Amino acid sequence: MRVQANESFKVFHGHVPTQLEAGQIYTGGLAELLARGARKKVTVLEDDRPEPEGTGTEGTGEQNPPPPPAPAPDPGASAPPTPPSDDGDEDEDEEELDIDAPVADVLAWVGDDQERAALALRQEEASEKPRSTLVKQLAKIAGE
Repeated sequence: MRVQANESFKVFHGHVPTQLEAGQIYTGGLAELLARGARKKVTVLEDDRPEPEGTGTEGTGEQNPPPPPAPAPDPGASAPPTPPSDDGDEDEDEEELDIDAPVADVLAWVGDDQERAALALRQEEASEKPRSTLVKQLAKIAGE
């Protein structure tokens, strides 16, 4: 029996604390202990234990290999953000903007887009009670 530690961890073997290091290969009784009780922390490299009955591999000489590790996520695999469409149709933007929404929501909709800031600024100034803090922030973003 041979196993390889996938990570560093400590076990008690023979009533003695034993520090195991990632990548290290262990054999014998310690390997059997790890294969039985720490399957997620070790990879079985060689299993010379007899197959338990009822596994379906008796007499074939096959051993059940450990499952392959899950592939690491590729940080560059995420889809790139969709660029905003530049079709010049401000009516679509006006439909999306709720000028009566809380200041934080309006600013989130604007982002750092100067055109959206100018549109929101015009709508806020046209309202019955323009919010001075929102007007100041939108003017700053719009470059006015």
